Amino acid sequence: MKRFLALATAAAVSFTMLCACGKKENAEDEIYIPIRTGNKTNYNTAFPYKGTILEQVVIDAQFENPYYTDLAFTMMDGTIQSINVRRDQDVKEGDVIATLKSDALEDDIIVQKLKLDSAQSTYDILSKSGSKSEAEFAKIDLEIEQAKYDDLVKRREFLVIKAPYDGRISYVGNYWPGATVRKNATICTIVDTNRVCLSAVDNGQLENIGFGANVEINQGAIANTTGKVVDVVTEEFSGNFGGGNHTYTLNKFIIKPDEDVKFENFGTIQVTFTTLRRDDAIIVPSNAVFEFGNGHAVNVLIDGVKIQTNVTVGIVSGDKTEILTGLDGTETLIV
Repeated sequence: MKRFLALATAAAVSFTMLCACGKKENAEDEIYIPIRTGNKTNYNTAFPYKGTILEQVVIDAQFENPYYTDLAFTMMDGTIQSINVRRDQDVKEGDVIATLKSDALEDDIIVQKLKLDSAQSTYDILSKSGSKSEAEFAKIDLEIEQAKYDDLVKRREFLVIKAPYDGRISYVGNYWPGATVRKNATICTIVDTNRVCLSAVDNGQLENIGFGANVEINQGAIANTTGKVVDVVTEEFSGNFGGGNHTYTLNKFIIKPDEDVKFENFGTIQVTFTTLRRDDAIIVPSNAVFEFGNGHAVNVLIDGVKIQTNVTVGIVSGDKTEILTGLDGTETLIV
């Protein structure tokens, strides 16, 4: 009996081992394909929107005397008799700045006075004893000589240059008593010290700015207001620049604040000019735009994939950039 049980047990063990071997062979025949999962990239994104964008230029401004006048002898050439001013000298309205010698003019006046007296004498005689036509012609001659005399006397005023207003002499030409000066040559320049204005000097970016343009004015935390351009003072300079003779123009924009704001004599005053405005523009963050080739591009996120897209850039205003072409405003951008 015991022998029978031992045989049965051995048979059972053998059967179990055979089954196990059969299962192992089946397992080796199966093919397993592993699924690899990559690291998901998380992008910082932004969205275009439609709005108003401004192109602005900020220029330092200061209170100064922007109005001045070049003084000259405007009627005739001549010889300088006196120059009574020097640079940085303060003058009052009516002060004599310079004079021309009057000898030649005075001689002409004396000669013309003799002609006038002769014409007057002839007219007096003919108006009493001459014919009507003779008297009329004599009267015409008298009027002509009188006009010539008055013109010469009037010229005396042009022998003297007087200060047109209270001011300061900012420039004096290279002239001295006895020097010859041509008509309209600048003897000196006077600055109107009574007209103190806030002015901003154009650095070549304000071609489209004119009278009435609105501006923003600020001096840090001291003052913040708006204003208008009320005048443009143009100065023209000529000289040897860059190896050749050139003429360039400098514009000073005179600003009138809309409010009576007190500015301090310390701290920079800045004036912001709006040179261009566009409404309903497609606007994106400036850091989403990068240079590509000869133009610009952005990265658009589509179904988790980064797609580079060429765009045309318009106004750039700090952290905002206008997109003219390439986007319709519904995209998701990578920044």
